Amino acid sequence: MRWVVAVALFALLAGCTSTVSGAPAGSRPPDTEPRITAGTTTGETPATGESGEPDLPAPPTSIDPAANQRYCERPITGAFGKEMMVVVVETPAGRVDCDQASAVLVDYYAERPDPDPGSDPIAVAGFACNQVPYPDVPQVICADGDSLLYSMWRQGG
Repeated sequence: MRWVVAVALFALLAGCTSTVSGAPAGSRPPDTEPRITAGTTTGETPATGESGEPDLPAPPTSIDPAANQRYCERPITGAFGKEMMVVVVETPAGRVDCDQASAVLVDYYAERPDPDPGSDPIAVAGFACNQVPYPDVPQVICADGDSLLYSMWRQGG
């Protein structure tokens, strides 16, 4: 009887095992990252590239100083490992909050810890991000076609 139970238990366990393969949830292979294309970030629906992922319009190179902006309370570690502030620009279709904006910028600075104004934009968590081409209050601007955010050095003392 024990032998029959042992064989049945072994058969049951053997039938319940499975092989797990693939990437973690939320990740995508490098060849399916969104492409960055020239364009605007206001009201434009991104086209899709060969991978089926949306093409991201290149981020703007400056921010309208009259735009409503939400300054996030918690700074991040940014360029040169220094503390930087995160700002979310209020846009009509914007959907990003301070935590999400901070996460995007932290990922950007993990890939590009030193400013490089001559670089091409990169895709970070569904946003096109890049260093501004000349020193300005925004240092890195990210956009996804709906939302707009940027990092800046702390101003004043």
